[in-house]
Amino acid sequence: MEKSFIENGGEYRKCLASSLFEVKGNPQLDKDSFNFSKDSKYPYFTRTVFNNGILGYVDYLDKEHLIKGNSLAVGMMGMRFFYMEHDFYAGQFTKTAFPLFEGFNESVALWFISWFNKSSAKYLGLLVRDFENAFNNTELIVPYQNGKVAVDYIESRIRELEESRIRELEAYLIAAGFEDCALTQSERDAIDKFKNGTFGYVCIGDLYDKVKLNNKKFNKRYDAAKERSKTFSVPLVNAKHGDNGIMFYGRNEVFDTVSSSIAIIQNGVVATGDVYPQPEATSVLWDAYLIKSPSDSDTENSLFYITAAIEKTIKLKYNYDKKATWERVKTENIYLPLTDQGNIDYVFIENYINAIKKQCIAALKQEIAREHQAYEQAVGVSATEPESTQEKTNIIVLPQYREGCVPLYTLRAACGYFEGGEVPEEEGWVEASGNEFTPDPKRYFAVHAKGNSMLPKIQDGDICVFEWYKAGSRDGEIVLTQTNAIDAEYGAEYTIKQYRSEKTQTEEGWQHTKIELQPLNKDYDVIELDSETEYRTVGVLKCVLKQRNTKYDITN
Repeated sequence: MEKSFIENGGEYRKCLASSLFEVKGNPQLDKDSFNFSKDSKYPYFTRTVFNNGILGYVDYLDKEHLIKGNSLAVGMMGMRFFYMEHDFYAGQFTKTAFPLFEGFNESVALWFISWFNKSSAKYLGLLVRDFENAFNNTELIVPYQNGKVAVDYIESRIRELEESRIRELEAYLIAAGFEDCALTQSERDAIDKFKNGTFGYVCIGDLYDKVKLNNKKFNKRYDAAKERSKTFSVPLVNAKHGDNGIMFYGRNEVFDTVSSSIAIIQNGVVATGDVYPQPEATSVLWDAYLIKSPSDSDTENSLFYITAAIEKTIKLKYNYDKKATWERVKTENIYLPLTDQGNIDYVFIENYINAIKKQCIAALKQEIAREHQAYEQAVGVSATEPESTQEKTNIIVLPQYREGCVPLYTLRAACGYFEGGEVPEEEGWVEASGNEFTPDPKRYFAVHAKGNSMLPKIQDGDICVFEWYKAGSRDGEIVLTQTNAIDAEYGAEYTIKQYRSEKTQTEEGWQHTKIELQPLNKDYDVIELDSETEYRTVGVLKCVLKQRNTKYDITN
């Protein structure tokens, strides 16, 4: 696809956002001046990062405040961009970017949203009045063809990426055991009780105690890291909005931990009042605290339910100027299901959360089916049709090491191996014996391949086993390479390609005159490495494990 695009006059251009979008402040409406209704037509967009930024829906109010859809809306607090398909209304501290080119739609919007959301951290550090200037000067890489934004090409690339995600989702459903989403009678009864059952207010302080963590004195620079590893294994909650409140990971010997708890963010411009379930062993870095049932009665499902009840109660009450401290929060009452005896109905909670999980998975399956149908219509082939007649084998991804296995990493983790000096955290372990080499977890590793540039040898989703590259000739070998040249197929600075080089003898010894990373699929472009290109060979391919029926063994 990439090669065909270039051959037909396509090119990538570095552009400023101001040449593609006009960003404007929105005419603001106070939400207290109207009523929300689930049956209304017009979205009301606010600075929240949840539910596509939409707080609710309203009826037609007036033309003066109505904002044109098919645009990108952004809230000034979270600085996340969302596609607004229909005309909408908006609250305070929001802006909208209107496209200046033809063919803009939801698929094309995803391309640009990915670029703008990468700049969210930069935007968050700005004053609201400085946002428009920063947005206008944001650099993007955009495909062009015949002097126009190549919207057809963008749409095809998005479809290709969606199909890849569909395969990943299907594998997840199998691994998670959600192939059957039929509700049990108890789960159906729980849904009915949620509508018509007995509920009452319970004081948070009567249910939970604040956890006292005996953390040692720590140095953030040496005792915490942003990436999880064997050394930095303890999740640390702090004033983080999203990602379960976790931004860093700490040393196990420094940070005291507790499991089956609830994290409450007490401080932060955006994060104050955020509440997160913490089923696994967790600790706190700053600006947050953990609460736990003194009877240790919570299950994972009850943590999810009660966390939602607490956040619904406190999120809008507390802010940067009024911290969500435990002394304040413990006096709040939350609305919970009760038994006939007036106790919290944990049986209902368990069945209700299970029912919600199944309904979400069922909806996900429907979305997968819809994406399959759309993909088939777009490309004219069946998305479930096997790509080759080559025999497929089952691959078991294990949670712990067993003899004959090698660690499975993400591409990012594998390529970052030498940079941080730490062995990356494995995603799992895969069986690699029977492939004419002795699997050594210190010498070999595995990663998921992406795309189709190495067909027919490597298909999208296959697991490739590599040997860590130390030294020696690579000519003709298929290698995993990290480079400052972006591979459009991977969307990142790493790629799996065949290494080809030409050398010449000089007075100073052998020197490379030409280095290329070549795809096996001739429809893709060669990546040329010149004197200005920084690159590093990470691994040399040993074998390919076909991932068409991969299963995850979670039973250990």
